Amino acid sequence: MKVFFLGNCQVNAMRGLFREMFPTVKATFQTITPYWGTFSEEETRAELAEADIVVSQAIANPTTTFNVNDVRQSATGDVIFVPYVYIDGIASLEIIASKGKSVIRGADQLLLGQEGRKPIHIFNDYCDGVIDMQCEQRVLSSIERIREKEVEECDITISDYLFDTWRKQPTLYGMNHPTQPVVFEMFRRLCEKAGWDYNADHQNDPIAWGRRALPASQRSFTPNDAKVMGIEYPCDTHWYGNGYKLLQLALKAQEMQALSEENT
Repeated sequence: MKVFFLGNCQVNAMRGLFREMFPTVKATFQTITPYWGTFSEEETRAELAEADIVVSQAIANPTTTFNVNDVRQSATGDVIFVPYVYIDGIASLEIIASKGKSVIRGADQLLLGQEGRKPIHIFNDYCDGVIDMQCEQRVLSSIERIREKEVEECDITISDYLFDTWRKQPTLYGMNHPTQPVVFEMFRRLCEKAGWDYNADHQNDPIAWGRRALPASQRSFTPNDAKVMGIEYPCDTHWYGNGYKLLQLALKAQEMQALSEENT
């Protein structure tokens, strides 16, 4: 049997778990997007044609290569579509690459009505919790979007687990970099769907656990973020310095946008 994993870093982490739990089964991976990893449409289509089981990230956009319908039509074996974890708002400020460009989530909330004020005054208000960063609304909206996409396209779910646990345990290293509990739970559910014997003891191996640590993003998850959302685990230790850097980047992006609009 050959299993082919198609997706981003989250799916690649599940491929890693599969190879560790089922070392005698051939498992390969290709990135689903040209914005992460080494993208090859030709190699990916060859893998889709050869695999007995395809585990794919679900992309609904009909104009995107390897969207759900494209993968279904290209695969000759069974296909299992898995959700994509993307949650904005646990950290009030965070920078993320979106289609090759850097975007600062939370910048709109941070800079709303701040025209003409000095950056240090904006930052002091941010630190003191004076600015409504709308974090909980952003988190719950993100989880609801995941749920909606699961209903439309996916064969396993994770939104219910995220909804039940995001206040109780660290959920993300970055908006689209879930922590090990989420990755292991997604893989457990994948195994259940595929009929594979999941080894629950595997996560007790500190090396196996460490391998599944996706990179941490540059973000500002503050004491106030944790407080206003009732989060039961500590904020990031480096939130203060990261927050000030992200404010400066947000101001610069706002300035560049204004100049661009003036020139059009």
